[in-house]
Amino acid sequence: MLPAMLVALAVLGPIGCGSAGMSSGDTPRRTAAADPAKGRAAPAVSAPATEEGGFNATDRGWAQLMVPMNERTLLLLDLISDRASDSGLSDLARRTTVTHRAELTRLRAVLKDAGAAGTNPHEGHDMKGMVTDQELGTVAAKRGKAFDDASMTYLREHLEQTILVARGEEQSGAAPAATGLAEELRKRRAGQLEALGLLGG
Repeated sequence: MLPAMLVALAVLGPIGCGSAGMSSGDTPRRTAAADPAKGRAAPAVSAPATEEGGFNATDRGWAQLMVPMNERTLLLLDLISDRASDSGLSDLARRTTVTHRAELTRLRAVLKDAGAAGTNPHEGHDMKGMVTDQELGTVAAKRGKAFDDASMTYLREHLEQTILVARGEEQSGAAPAATGLAEELRKRRAGQLEALGLLGG
């Protein structure tokens, strides 16, 4: 049985932390991933014990993952807002930036209330949905439609993985402040994915 505190990472499956990057001149790889639209739930695990304040290890693990995921994606969204050749894509990036920043405020509050403020166990990790410096460099080196296609690849990965880890939190989290936020993120990302799909991403 996987330790419950890692349930938020368990939904990443084989994606995990690793070094599956690519050179700055490569075309982004569309690696296989679960399809959030099919509604696949996170692996079933025993819920960890609830601690003082109503939080459990899953709540902390989920928030510790989501904070850097949002922070790194904001760097990508800034690039898209400034340089996308498709005005619809730049508009989506600007709207998504607003919601990601608002989410960060609430995610950091969860970390503080759960006693995990200021910790980032995923710093420097390379996992699907976490935009890396290398990926930002790959996107920044492109122009026009190639820029749009590359940026949409990484944005889609982020949105899809957020949905998967949110399901894990909803299933095994304890504190309403965390599980409720996870539900909001999951539903919001589904809408953002739909909007991205209409743009060809």
